[in-house]
Amino acid sequence: MEGENYCIAGRLRMLSRVVTGLYNDAFSGEGLTFAQAGLLMRIFAQPGIRQAELSKALQIEKSAMSRDVQLLQKNGWLTDNIRQGLFLTEEGKAIAKRSHKIWKALNQQVRDELGPEAVDGLTVLSTKLLNQLKS
Repeated sequence: MEGENYCIAGRLRMLSRVVTGLYNDAFSGEGLTFAQAGLLMRIFAQPGIRQAELSKALQIEKSAMSRDVQLLQKNGWLTDNIRQGLFLTEEGKAIAKRSHKIWKALNQQVRDELGPEAVDGLTVLSTKLLNQLKS
């Protein structure tokens, strides 16, 4: 390993692209990206969540969130009454449930491939960075 000589931000961005690609491939059969599936699963778990709250919780830029919300509405998976929060339609709930099954299986596969040491390292890193954002 290159140790101190590699850029942490660059390495994290590269790894993010690789892992996101795996997850995008897994959701492509549902006609979704991983980000869209993630939104559906989160809204399923928290019906009525406001778009701004969801954007902040997931660290997604408001413009990207708006694009995905509009697409989910266009596909008939999300209600269009944003003032009352975000709610899934019956079809949206069904795809969110299917997405959760896909995510659960893939997430376990990736965890198994990475191993507990790497997963623990990611947990420590993400906890530290997210706690810094709260400060």
